[in-house]
Amino acid sequence: MRPPPPWLRRTPLLREPMRRLYKRYAPTGPVLSTVEGLAWSLAPRDNKVDFDIWYKGRLEEAAERAFLASMLRAGDVFVDIGANIGLYTIGLLAAVPGLSVVALEPLERVRTRLKHNLALNHLADRASVRSEAVGPEGQRQLYESRNAGRSSLVPFAGSRPGEVIAVRPLADLLDLPPAALKIDVEGFEDVALMPYFDAVGEERWPRAIVIETLHRKLWARDCLQELFQRGYERVGETGENALLARHTR
Repeated sequence: MRPPPPWLRRTPLLREPMRRLYKRYAPTGPVLSTVEGLAWSLAPRDNKVDFDIWYKGRLEEAAERAFLASMLRAGDVFVDIGANIGLYTIGLLAAVPGLSVVALEPLERVRTRLKHNLALNHLADRASVRSEAVGPEGQRQLYESRNAGRSSLVPFAGSRPGEVIAVRPLADLLDLPPAALKIDVEGFEDVALMPYFDAVGEERWPRAIVIETLHRKLWARDCLQELFQRGYERVGETGENALLARHTR
């Protein structure tokens, strides 16, 4: 099965029925695609990120990735918390020569595709792929859904128990301070991210953050307000993410 041509996909009356039809019958994978000059091994039926790349023929969250690329330079470390199949990791490695990435993706089958995609693009030597989730030290239940990218340490409607995974604090996972980070962990952002700022000095704080806010109502700590108090400013916002930059004295 091949994705529909763009003109058909964008026809207003057909757009949503077409998307549902193709989502239902999408290939299980692996499907090899080249999109925006990057190679991808995809499982379109398993994961929304895979499906969007295959179906739309473009890479999503372009504004977020462009913002991060503008804040990064050679020698920097970017941390991708909830790396999925590598949309940010691979996009930024390709965009910023000399960048290194620490990519954290606890779901095994998604992490396998992430590693494959790094290899396909000859970027594996610049990325450290970790299997841990970020949070208080221990072992926790991962909850999964039909969309692999929706997996979370927070149970949600329609979820099912999945793997039991290792969880470690972010401060313990990083040897070098991140110049920028992205975090998308389906409502666990406050537990995963804010203890890092409690634990380390300002010299180890990133200068740029992209944080998913779609599940902000699940936060016990308001990440945005706490980051504003630490000198970050919201410089952009999309339907799902806030773009933050730190102002230093």
